[in-house]
Amino acid sequence: MTIAYKFSGLFNNNFLIVCCLFLIMELNFDEVLIADLHIHSRFSRACSKNITFENLVKWARIKGLNLLGTGDFTHPTWINEIKEKLKDNGEGFYYSKDGFPFIITGEISLIYTQEWGRRVHLVLLVPSIEVAEIPAHCLVPNSLIHVKGGLKKIKDITIGDFVLTHKARYKKVTNIYQRNYSGQVIEVVPACMKVGTFFTPEHPIYSIKTYKNCKNVPHTVCKPSCAYLKKGCKAKEFENYKPQFRCIKELEKGDVILYPREKEVKEKNFILLSNFTRGYLNKGYLRARKEKDFIKNVPIKNKIEISKSFCRLVGYYLAEGYGSNDYIAFTFNEDEKYYINDVKNLLREIFGDYFKINLKEEKSKGVSIFVYSKLLSEFFKMFYLDKPYIAKNKILPEWFIFLPPEKLKELVIGWWRGDAGYSVSKNLFNQFKRIFLKIGIVPSISVILSDSVNKRRSLRQNHINGRNIIAKNDLYHFNVLSFFKENLDLLNLPEFKMFKTKLNRRKAWIDEDYVYLPIIKINKKNYKGDVYNLEVDTDNSYLTENLSVHNCWTPWFGVYGSNSGFDSLKEAFGSEFDNIHAIETGMSSDPKMNWGIKDLKDKSIVSFSDAHSFWPFRLGREATIFKKCDSYSELIRQIKENNFLGTVETDPAYGKYHWDGHRNCKFSCGPDKSKKLNNLCPVCKKPLIIGVENRVLELEDKTINYANKKKYFTLLPLHEIIALSIGASNMESNKVWVIYNELIKDFGNEFNILLNVSLDDLLKKIDDKLARLIIKNRLGKIKVKPGYDGEYGVAEL
Repeated sequence: MTIAYKFSGLFNNNFLIVCCLFLIMELNFDEVLIADLHIHSRFSRACSKNITFENLVKWARIKGLNLLGTGDFTHPTWINEIKEKLKDNGEGFYYSKDGFPFIITGEISLIYTQEWGRRVHLVLLVPSIEVAEIPAHCLVPNSLIHVKGGLKKIKDITIGDFVLTHKARYKKVTNIYQRNYSGQVIEVVPACMKVGTFFTPEHPIYSIKTYKNCKNVPHTVCKPSCAYLKKGCKAKEFENYKPQFRCIKELEKGDVILYPREKEVKEKNFILLSNFTRGYLNKGYLRARKEKDFIKNVPIKNKIEISKSFCRLVGYYLAEGYGSNDYIAFTFNEDEKYYINDVKNLLREIFGDYFKINLKEEKSKGVSIFVYSKLLSEFFKMFYLDKPYIAKNKILPEWFIFLPPEKLKELVIGWWRGDAGYSVSKNLFNQFKRIFLKIGIVPSISVILSDSVNKRRSLRQNHINGRNIIAKNDLYHFNVLSFFKENLDLLNLPEFKMFKTKLNRRKAWIDEDYVYLPIIKINKKNYKGDVYNLEVDTDNSYLTENLSVHNCWTPWFGVYGSNSGFDSLKEAFGSEFDNIHAIETGMSSDPKMNWGIKDLKDKSIVSFSDAHSFWPFRLGREATIFKKCDSYSELIRQIKENNFLGTVETDPAYGKYHWDGHRNCKFSCGPDKSKKLNNLCPVCKKPLIIGVENRVLELEDKTINYANKKKYFTLLPLHEIIALSIGASNMESNKVWVIYNELIKDFGNEFNILLNVSLDDLLKKIDDKLARLIIKNRLGKIKVKPGYDGEYGVAEL
């Protein structure tokens, strides 16, 4: 896993960033601060739901801590509690109502991705609420999000909804955040899609910073679709592009946003009419039960094949179809005889020969095709989101999106023949956008707003049969189709020949996973009101109409982790390396293990617990000992100048990722044995989860003489020692708590017991075995069976 999972750096005077790496002395408690600055709130994953400031203060005092970080200031509800429960002393320390000090802290992960899969997460220490509130990132209430079943305004999304992510798959919404915001919002409008969404400035967008100083083609960006490549351009700066989640405020015109392409294919061979309407079966045909009118009660095939013909008919219906309770109909121009005959033949092929097809000439030089059937009327209601069954509510069932390309081609043909790329249904339009991208076509979008149409018509009104025509819905249009991967022969059809161009000038480009869309416009405006954000399982992202955006950030990988992709601080932070002043060790490493890493030669090493609960066997299990102070600036000075006193560490073997192994296989081993096994599990033959000790040996430079060594204590929590003494298998058992509470009553707090109380004083209150174990723990002499693959290490007698 990781050798350290936190990392610290002072980037400027406004905040200290502690970058997550899974990497004393006799104490006078009146002269020191024992601080745990990396904890979490009840709103983080896998955290106690009882974490409150009252519980944190109570158990921090019992532990012996006298300074805490708040944790999770990026969470809108938790930061409101910070503001409500804590008061600033004017120096960056925030005090509870009974005088316990905090500083404002939070953890952010997945800030950026380098070279596909490199991940870093950061702990931020900030001097004030005002600075903490800057990074909050959200969307305005009416922002449309792709959810399973259509588009939904972000304000209407609920926990449990499934949203499309930047990996073009559906993931569950696990939390929703709402807050009041006053300030600037930013809209990014990409080429082709030309539909924007307003965000607060810090919201992360999946994007690329492009090269804009091309000497061959001025006023453009370097891109793989550039026509100049055929003339021998060798610059190819686009080969160095790295997609990352960047704050929207960092983007500028010409940068590129990424939108995912659907890749999943799920064949569907047939559906049953009887699943959509009630009737009785006879020899493979379904007939309505109560319909007396013979014309409307004709039998229809029950097993409907999802063939290419069916898909083309559905396309026609989405464009020109409508219905009532007892019929379906299609209307075409009287000149579109080929389409009329095609629909008639498709109806017979798909549904059978028993029903009658009626043609009606309309006054508007149209021809309508009617099929009177209660069953078909019910069946075609699946192509509407909800009542009323009108054009703006048309939609495809979600499974259509995943059909094979050859079937999607027929769907597109039928729809394009009818509507030529126009639709008043925003849901349907966005579904066809996804389909086009899936089959290698990048559509350009335009929108005709109903308000604009009606404004023009107020000057020159339109009338049909005496009725004044008013536009009720916006009209969406694919005005250009750019074919990048043409293997469906669409360009040779008369409906699409207009898109076969001689010049190969394309603003966008695609690969197997994404379409890349240059930003053509950035709009900004002031906004005051509610804004929203989502927390999404696994992928931590969701899709607006045109952007892949990140959700609320959550912890993930450490800088030096075996899965992080980084082997050095310089690689991770580049030009900012000199501004990194400290690293935070995790439970699976201690300072001594990190002293052999070259990058850390001139860095301070701090330690905190990363606690997910307030219990004293979690809170403060690792901590940093500072010289007593009451200001943020002095605390940061001690970290920056390596001027603090030392750290409290657990035995590295106690951490969850010290050794290599597989939890499910119940196998673990040290680095030497892993090497002999080629890092493969002997049980399941799959790669082992590589632990901290192995990773340290990989990175260690034995020639390094670490200059900034601090003394540190190696301590297991008192609960663990008591459980070991009495043979309890669970350190949270009632028997352990009884002894623990008596010790706290007698000696004040846990750190005093673990670090200061003499053996003689201990023997006056507890038995010899426990007293001597406490002293042995103080000396770091308790043996621990190493933890691995998420399992804590186990203390042994």
